[in-house]
Amino acid sequence: MQRWRTLVKRLAITGVIAGVLVAALAWGARSWVSGSSRGHIVDRDAEVRAGTAIVLGCRVNGEEVSGCLEERLETALGLYTTGRVQRLLLSGDHGRKGYDEVNAMMDWLVAHGVPKAHIFLDHAGFDTHDSMVRARVVYQVNDALVVSQGFHLPRAVFLAQQAGIEVTGVRADPPQGSVCGGSRWREPLACLKACADVLAGSAPRFLGPPIPITGDPCASYDRPEDLAGCR
Repeated sequence: MQRWRTLVKRLAITGVIAGVLVAALAWGARSWVSGSSRGHIVDRDAEVRAGTAIVLGCRVNGEEVSGCLEERLETALGLYTTGRVQRLLLSGDHGRKGYDEVNAMMDWLVAHGVPKAHIFLDHAGFDTHDSMVRARVVYQVNDALVVSQGFHLPRAVFLAQQAGIEVTGVRADPPQGSVCGGSRWREPLACLKACADVLAGSAPRFLGPPIPITGDPCASYDRPEDLAGCR
């Protein structure tokens, strides 16, 4: 019995130490991310310009975009229609059959008047780190406005900076508040992962041949009906 109590005590102490260590690392990561992104995040109506808007994906239900994603698309549409960007890079999860964030995003934008010729798709934006590295390496984006909600933007801006992109984050939050604020709880650990990816020089899950954002977007399309309109 005494041996059992000693073991339980040691496990409890180890658990407490591990918890304190993870909390300290998460705090340090969050501080690094926040410090790097400070002064690089603006509201959706700000007069900022770049060649490209990187629109980060979020949950879809078939062809229907979620409220969270619609906020991002509405913001990107405003940036495009007011001439603050010329190209839209839609980056999200299309890693399995039957789940496709990026084509749902493009369909929404096309339905709202954006020509396909100005829309590029990144099917392998499985997380924010992958999206930003691929934006720089595959799509050769040099400067960008990154569109997401305020809780997510410090990490997105930080990762874009680390990938070598001159970036400003644009808040997709509407005046009445975002519908996806519940995702905030995971940001400390997500920041810890982001910093670990940067320090380790982690590569995206997929790269592939270059598709320059200044060129033709057809190489980024995968549906026959979209490819049919390409040269």
